[in-house]
Amino acid sequence: MKPIVFDVRFVPVGTGSAVWDDPHAGNVIQRFMPHDRSHGPMVGILHFGGVRPTPGVIREVVLTVGEDVKAGRYGAFSLIVSSDDEATRCVIRDVAGAQGVAMFVSSSSVVLEGAEPVGGLTVKDRETLDFVLQAGGTITASEFAERQGIEQTTAGNRLVALHKKGYLQRMQRPHPVGDLFVDPRSIRFSSTELT
Repeated sequence: MKPIVFDVRFVPVGTGSAVWDDPHAGNVIQRFMPHDRSHGPMVGILHFGGVRPTPGVIREVVLTVGEDVKAGRYGAFSLIVSSDDEATRCVIRDVAGAQGVAMFVSSSSVVLEGAEPVGGLTVKDRETLDFVLQAGGTITASEFAERQGIEQTTAGNRLVALHKKGYLQRMQRPHPVGDLFVDPRSIRFSSTELT
């Protein structure tokens, strides 16, 4: 089986610990969003670093990207927002949760396994995501069903639901091997690839 290659778009919003209050914060989004759906699997990492965005900037960035990803406007695309600041991560979690937009929030822009899924997730969704990540980040419905001791249809429905919500990426493969579902937190790259 050939390896799955992700396009990683990394956008740092600034340096230092300045407050970011930009009335045109949406412009930063345009720097890394794909222009159409005709691309392979992609992960966008919006890295705040030590920059502390105002609530208005967070709302604009989270909602603009999150709603577009949720609507499927960018195809196979997952969003990870990283910040050194716990308060910033909390506000992003709250906004994403209130609006039901799918993204991951992390304190690191490179080590993604610890990124927290935020948005509209049920308890079963969280259990499934945790299992996929612990299983190495890639799984088929039949593998998931076998390891969990559940029906393959149930397993497939849970994975497809997470794909539709924007938390898993789906690599279509021919029958009988079945589609592969990938947790974007499982991709590996070096910081030198983020330039």
